Amino acid sequence: MKNKNDHAEHPQPLEWIQLELVPLPSFEQAYPERLLWWNPSEGSLIGEGADLILLMIEEAMTTKVLHSSSLNHFELTDPLKKPTELAAILGQYYWVIPLPVESPGLLSSEDSKNRSTLQ
Repeated sequence: MKNKNDHAEHPQPLEWIQLELVPLPSFEQAYPERLLWWNPSEGSLIGEGADLILLMIEEAMTTKVLHSSSLNHFELTDPLKKPTELAAILGQYYWVIPLPVESPGLLSSEDSKNRSTLQ
């Protein structure tokens, strides 16, 4: 028998991820900080400057492989739906701070509670 508190104990996973992108020191002049929202199940990325990130993804997909000293070879298949692939592309230029959220521009209700108790 289901308890009415089951939903509270096991909340639905959030579909959107807020991505705070902070440029790596060598890219601070070329790329500003960005705040984007990504939905991996839909494969969508929105927010101011998303067009540049989508261009980076498109460029990486021309070879479908990333080469670097730390990654060696990293094969790409669908970066907008696979977190490790998107992280590998963005990690070349940014520190990525992900935060699951209910929808673009909104924090989850749990995050809102936590932030209000900190203030």
